[in-house]
Amino acid sequence: MNMEQKNSHDSFVDLVCHYQFENGSSQFLFLDVDQNEKKGGTFLNHSLSFSIENFVQTLASCKGLILLNGYNSDESCYYVINPLTKHSTMIPLPCIQGHVIRVGLASNDSNNFKVVLIEAKSPKLINGLEFHIFSSDTNKWKKENHSINLTLPSLPEFEFKELSTSPLYSNGAIHWEICGYLLVYHVQENYCELIEMPNFFQDWSWQSTMMYRRCLCESGNSVYYCYTDIDGFHIWELLKENYNLGPFCDSKKFRWRLVQTVMHEVFVSNHSNFCEALFEWEPYKIAPIAYSEQAQIIYLQLPGAVVAYNFNTGNLGSICKYSYPGMNFNCCSFLSSINSGIHNVHKGRDLVTDGEIMELNLPIGEIEKLSL
Repeated sequence: MNMEQKNSHDSFVDLVCHYQFENGSSQFLFLDVDQNEKKGGTFLNHSLSFSIENFVQTLASCKGLILLNGYNSDESCYYVINPLTKHSTMIPLPCIQGHVIRVGLASNDSNNFKVVLIEAKSPKLINGLEFHIFSSDTNKWKKENHSINLTLPSLPEFEFKELSTSPLYSNGAIHWEICGYLLVYHVQENYCELIEMPNFFQDWSWQSTMMYRRCLCESGNSVYYCYTDIDGFHIWELLKENYNLGPFCDSKKFRWRLVQTVMHEVFVSNHSNFCEALFEWEPYKIAPIAYSEQAQIIYLQLPGAVVAYNFNTGNLGSICKYSYPGMNFNCCSFLSSINSGIHNVHKGRDLVTDGEIMELNLPIGEIEKLSL
């Protein structure tokens, strides 16, 4: 990494796009988004982008690695892919008796990683979860049991992966949203925390949240929870464990600070031409995918486009466009990522040229094919 790349890394946000074609094949595109409003742009990073011909689902992204779920000889398995080297590791599933309710990926560099599965053996109130942990150091699975008092939904959320919240690895821990709580697994120390989410309510269930989109993301070494509801979209920061919230709040139970809220009526009124031209407005059609604390920008996926909303200026900038069949825009999913400052701004393809936003879904032959 040269000095120019290293010094400019803080001005970028990295997005990974997984575009699924009707035949089951996929392309993974890495976007370098320069957050400078005057001279910024969106650049396609060809050195990291690739395509896969067989069906896969994206489960997590961590330190430039991607965790996928796919098949090998008709058997379900996991793949961990390093886009920089185009190397993939196939991981057979461990012996699971119950439901896998969450999957996560942990890595502090691009060479070593851990895949963590959470198994629930009963849909009723339980006092523990079983963790299955695969380490690239040993190439083996091991089990860990953790006491967690949690009521699981009657229908597992993993059956609706396109509507679930992707896990986040930050500050040595994997973070999952589950049943109105944030489950935090500290990988090295091997212990768990259960923190009430800011939008928690007593009758939480998958039915009540499936129409609204959420994301967990990292910015400035802090964890943020962004979500949409019927009123608007909101950003909360997860505070440190010893943070004092005052005498009327249990910091061990609730550890959130509201950072930003934008009401839908304000957003639509300020950008009515853009919203009306793109789609008929409904709250569930807005999906937060990343937040930049430094630039005060939230990145939102809308049907057919990704946009950047600046809280300081109120401006709405276009990042990219993509095609989607009908009202379903889950064929194109986005994750925020950390690509270790590998930016090809001068060599990459600018997706916004002379004010015209280019389509993101490129012909499959334009990027390197990866065989699994």
